[in-house]
Amino acid sequence: MEYLALPFVLRQGYLDTADILESITYSVGLLLSSRPGSMPFDPEYGCDIWDKEYSDLHSTNKAEVRSSLRNAIDRYEKRLYNVSVSFTGIDKATSQILGINIKVTGNYREDDEEKRFEAKYRVG
Repeated sequence: MEYLALPFVLRQGYLDTADILESITYSVGLLLSSRPGSMPFDPEYGCDIWDKEYSDLHSTNKAEVRSSLRNAIDRYEKRLYNVSVSFTGIDKATSQILGINIKVTGNYREDDEEKRFEAKYRVG
């Protein structure tokens, strides 16, 4: 099965397509980079990491933020299940306080076969 690739690019009258793994990767990336209320089709679409100050991610309850991100992925990316979210590169000693690296893992099915999903995103 083919899926539409993000961002939408019209070439020679056709939109680019992606396989399921690319499609899930694009979808989760769009979700993580969207603030709730920014998409007119669903005011709740997005993740609330945008309501946090990035400097607060060093001291905030990371389990709560991971849970919130996982719930957003569970709600809006139904092809992905057994989702796990972790932060990479959060270090108080680093001089780079803006932005965060998020690793998302889980499983998806393709052609009646369970496959592993893993992607890293830079948000902020």
